[in-house]
Amino acid sequence: MEAAMIESDNGKFNNNSKSDKDKLDKGKSDKSEGKQELIVEESKSFLEWFRDEVPEIQSSLAAAQVLFECKNCGECCKGEGYALVTNEDLQRIADFSGKSASTIFSQFTDPDPEKREGCRILKNMGPERICCFYDARARRCKIHEGRPEICRTFPMLSIDVEQEEPISLYSDCRGTADLLKVLKAKAKGTEIQNEMKELQEDADRLATLRLMLFMRQLQIAGREDEAEHVRMLAGIRLPVDEVQFKKDCLAYVLLTLGEGP
Repeated sequence: MEAAMIESDNGKFNNNSKSDKDKLDKGKSDKSEGKQELIVEESKSFLEWFRDEVPEIQSSLAAAQVLFECKNCGECCKGEGYALVTNEDLQRIADFSGKSASTIFSQFTDPDPEKREGCRILKNMGPERICCFYDARARRCKIHEGRPEICRTFPMLSIDVEQEEPISLYSDCRGTADLLKVLKAKAKGTEIQNEMKELQEDADRLATLRLMLFMRQLQIAGREDEAEHVRMLAGIRLPVDEVQFKKDCLAYVLLTLGEGP
């Protein structure tokens, strides 16, 4: 049987020759090691960027968002505010609704009052200025799974972190009101005080939590590919223990609110 041959820059490469096989294996190994080195370097760069550029307030808001539970009251879907949408949001809505992005653009959005580049706002209807995608009778969003990022991240992550408000207070939002009640009720409990103390004293655990919150923030916003990339760079192991994760989030929010032991 003829030896299997592979073309190479130096002519013919004998795949059945032990010496040439060793060269091939070494070439594969070198490529693998080179790729691994690039990943390690990217990971180092990402972790340095995260440490230097991502403020703790952003992590605190992400932790609060994890704890937040929407009550479907619809208060955030009406009133004087508006939902800002990007081109990516329009495409997401189009994909979910089965309509074209151009149809969503022309029939369901208005120009952004602040004229931000690449942005529109969802139309508000009637005297109560109800979002065009909100079903008031059923008290639900018609495009919930395809809703814009600003709706996905409301009420905590949809604000400017430079405001440095650890919890966003919306008087009409029942979910926020309930969250504040939970925080107040649990703040002085022995169990959560111990959790806060442990978190405060364990720098590695706290750093890992902040990275997990950054990943979760991207997931909440519907940016799954970016979240997975962050998970890889940060070395976050799956599956995440959701019960413990929420305990850590509660402890972290209370710490940032100055409720620490």
